Amino acid sequence: MRRRLCLTAARHGVIYKPIEFGRRLSYSNTIDGTLNRRRMTAGPPLDREVLRRKSAPLLLCERARSQPDSVAFRSKHLGRYRERRWCDYAALVAHTTRAFAALGLCRGDRVAIMGDACEEWGICDLAAQSLGAIVYGIYPTAAASEVEYQLRDGGAVLFIAENQEYVDKILPFADRLRDLNWIVVIDESAMFGYEHHKLRSYHALLAAAGEVDLAWLEQQAERIDPGAPAFIVYTSGTTGAPKGAVVTHGKHLAAAANIVEHYPILAQKAHRTVGYLPLCHVLGRDVATTLPLISRLVPHFGEHSEDLATTLFETAPSVLFTVPRYLQKFAAHVLLGIHNSSGIKRRTAELAMKLARGHAQRRWSGESGFAQDTLYRACRAGVFAPILNKLGFDRLELVICAGAPLPAQTMALWQMLGVNVVEMYGQTETAGGIICGQRGPFARPGDVGTAPLGWQVKLAGDGEVLVKSPDLFEAYWNNPEATRAIKGEDGWLRTGDIGEWRDGALRLVDRARDFIVTSGGKTISPSFIENILRTSPYVAEAIVFGDGRNYLTALIEIESETVSDWARSHDVPYTGFTSLATNADVVRLIGAEIERANGELSRPEQIKDFRILPKALDPEEEGEPITPTRKVKRHLMYERFKTLVDAMYDDREQRLIAASAAV
Repeated sequence: MRRRLCLTAARHGVIYKPIEFGRRLSYSNTIDGTLNRRRMTAGPPLDREVLRRKSAPLLLCERARSQPDSVAFRSKHLGRYRERRWCDYAALVAHTTRAFAALGLCRGDRVAIMGDACEEWGICDLAAQSLGAIVYGIYPTAAASEVEYQLRDGGAVLFIAENQEYVDKILPFADRLRDLNWIVVIDESAMFGYEHHKLRSYHALLAAAGEVDLAWLEQQAERIDPGAPAFIVYTSGTTGAPKGAVVTHGKHLAAAANIVEHYPILAQKAHRTVGYLPLCHVLGRDVATTLPLISRLVPHFGEHSEDLATTLFETAPSVLFTVPRYLQKFAAHVLLGIHNSSGIKRRTAELAMKLARGHAQRRWSGESGFAQDTLYRACRAGVFAPILNKLGFDRLELVICAGAPLPAQTMALWQMLGVNVVEMYGQTETAGGIICGQRGPFARPGDVGTAPLGWQVKLAGDGEVLVKSPDLFEAYWNNPEATRAIKGEDGWLRTGDIGEWRDGALRLVDRARDFIVTSGGKTISPSFIENILRTSPYVAEAIVFGDGRNYLTALIEIESETVSDWARSHDVPYTGFTSLATNADVVRLIGAEIERANGELSRPEQIKDFRILPKALDPEEEGEPITPTRKVKRHLMYERFKTLVDAMYDDREQRLIAASAAV
């Protein structure tokens, strides 16, 4: 038995009532019930033409009028979940809008927000948009130099910091930012002895602003030009400085609508989800702000970003949007939990996994058998359901993974456990919409599905994925040259991704610039190999090298938590990350994982040697070869760890030839 918070809205507030949930053996449609027999087909389309003439603040006002007492979102504060109805949400945005207006925020001004996903992030975002300002988020893990670059490039007049941590990042150079007028701090609890003429308290601004009604906010929202910029999303910057993709109000709403049309379950009934992805990312914005406005998705915000596991357990989402890294980390915990369990439990789980593997393969092939299906249901109820219950995954009806390629093995594992995981593919430049998506349920791993209604996708002669839609991003901020490079005059957007069609679905191969050509002339996709390596619970990151070389090698960042657990269970002494990374037993452990991965690869793709990085990759460190979204800067990675990489190659033959040819 476990306790979760059940929230019931009352006339004068919110009643918090703990409710007991027992172990229900066949709770949701994630097993082979109704959902598996009913294909997810596109529902009636949203009126995109209407959405193109609106803005998010205007949609908020409409929901506050039409459904004032329906739940908009819930957020945890001081250990309890606060329920916000649409009328509450609009009132909070209106109040903040008045406060920002008092600061002098005007149409066309830029506002930067830095912090983790929380209700105030979304409220400040919509408030600034209501005044015609252009909002952009800065990744919470961005290094100080990147923060300064984006504030200069975007020309923000107002910087909103979630708490003292982000104030500390900007204060050292705040006076050098000529456009910056104000630094507004939401959580001041750790702001002791801070004095700066640009600093302002968010709550003090609200107190001074006075109350306003919904009609006042509606007046502001009606003045918004749907064709004007709503926000900027900065790209990861794996090959240079991040570029700011400008997205307009109406096009963003119409683009995001293709997600609801592609996954009609989002509009068919109310669904709990968790808002934890960075809101500066277009997918995070979709989940926390936009999709709730055009579907029946209800986001839940945890108290702290590092408490995601707790938030998932407490809220038991029915729909989850995620990125591969989280699914891989949770999968690693599941596998390690099975490995570390008692002998009988471990053998039972291993047998159940074997049966589930066969069941998943039959499901992908469209086969079924009463006896096998019944046996699988018994395995799910008796073995997998308790595991999912501990994670908060027991009520999931749909998991949508995006943001990076999801390893097929990871996706297969979750489907074996009975979780309906599908993969979708989009980019910052698609303005919040998707390029392709698997509809499922329980889609076969290995592709990213089909294009949504009204969007065109084709492959160029070299295999590059091209996209066409009236609802793409406008341009890169202050970068017309980069805009011309990606947006053709014919209306097709160049994604930079190489793909291929397989049975009518799009399969992504790699980024066009990332292919490796070995000295033998073999063209290889490093991301394909890296994804296989990352399926190991002991591997956090893998970077493959070998361009112009005789064979492939890899740098490995170990997953410190799981490797630490392994070391403790095998009596391997260690004192920290570096001692783990250099321990001979750990090297042998990773070597075994490399060999396992090699078994799935062709001979030219196999890793012949590897090195473990001596430190964890930290995007907050200056000069680190990884972006705030943990995308690897491959060339910088080589420069940083050149000694490790070069040590894996025997260049005696090349040096002999060079010496012989010397003149």
